[in-house]
Amino acid sequence: MALEGLEELGEPQYKGAEAYVYIVEWLGKKAVLKLRVPKTYRHYLLDKRLRWRRTINEARTVLAALELGVNAPAIYYVNPVAGVIVMEYIDAPSLYEIIEAKPEAAKEYARRLGEAVGILHETGISHGDLTTSNVLVKDGEVYLIDFGLASLKSSEREQAVDVHLYMRSLESTHPEHVDSLLEAFLEGYSSTRGSSWTEKIMQLVREIRLMGRYREERRTAWRQEE
Repeated sequence: MALEGLEELGEPQYKGAEAYVYIVEWLGKKAVLKLRVPKTYRHYLLDKRLRWRRTINEARTVLAALELGVNAPAIYYVNPVAGVIVMEYIDAPSLYEIIEAKPEAAKEYARRLGEAVGILHETGISHGDLTTSNVLVKDGEVYLIDFGLASLKSSEREQAVDVHLYMRSLESTHPEHVDSLLEAFLEGYSSTRGSSWTEKIMQLVREIRLMGRYREERRTAWRQEE
């Protein structure tokens, strides 16, 4: 496929707030093309700079994860000016789908996910969108995808947000399995980060969740007062 003809890509497989995802053929291989679309509400130069920076950041984060031994899609091509990344297509079910079909088997994958996230956090990388839909399971291994909101130099709070987002995705889709899959995740996380650090992160998670509940309660109160 020719990148000069991005308009010929057809309908995207997925439309996100920041990017469109297409399934394409790249040098004879099935691949994923992620295109960061221009935002007309932003100033042209600011939008161009943001898309350039975020494209570079995502590619660098994926490469850093791979260097650490964390499974992620291989990067085939990056064009930050066009806001394009072409990467490996991984033909595998998501952790969300595994939980739906085989919740008992999902525990081991949750543990492995915890290990992988712990490795990333150890070096300062946060994923930024750690949901069960952004984790694929292939040949017994977990793969992290969609690093669009990732950070290479994350704070402790950003790392806690990763854990919070994982918990929230379980609560919204599989509430009956939250306890077992969180326990398995933390077992894996603790194996790479240690129990004291894990407890420190979980304390931050509790603070984040408490703040979220407070804000929701205030919104409810304001609506009732109207």
